[in-house]
Amino acid sequence: MQRRVRFRRSAGTATPIDVIRRLFRPPSQALIAADLAAIDRGEGRSIACLFRGDHGEYPRRFRRKYLDLAPDALVLRHFWSSPSRSSFRIPRGDVTSAWVRPRNRGTDVNVPATGVYSPGGIFSYAGFETVTCETAAGEIELAVPRPDVPLMLHYINSRGRSQARLTNDGQVK
Repeated sequence: MQRRVRFRRSAGTATPIDVIRRLFRPPSQALIAADLAAIDRGEGRSIACLFRGDHGEYPRRFRRKYLDLAPDALVLRHFWSSPSRSSFRIPRGDVTSAWVRPRNRGTDVNVPATGVYSPGGIFSYAGFETVTCETAAGEIELAVPRPDVPLMLHYINSRGRSQARLTNDGQVK
């Protein structure tokens, strides 16, 4: 039996103990930069996420998962409290582009991104943004904590695999 490699949690994926240690403040820019540097060194990181896809065996509604940013693939594995024990492996080269999409009230019911979690809210750093990843077979969506969005896009865009879409004012689209 092959053992799963455990990656360090990303700066935006905090346990309740981490939040208390940080005194309910967002992760520091130094921690976020350290995650980006780790990806550049070929290390992996684990991110809490909500996942769904529009093709194949992927769930059509968001499901809570852990996302491992492994050097060679995106690995979606079960979240400790999730009844679903399914896992998915998406080779890194299969994702051709990624971007942050605006909130969709029809599909994002379970994504914590409004109220106190909305941008400008007191817990905005704990809110999630949805990153849409395009593959040859269709799209997959990963809702990740806001501090982890740059890490997610950097991971997908590193090694010249794809390009993030930017708006005219330089914001990630």
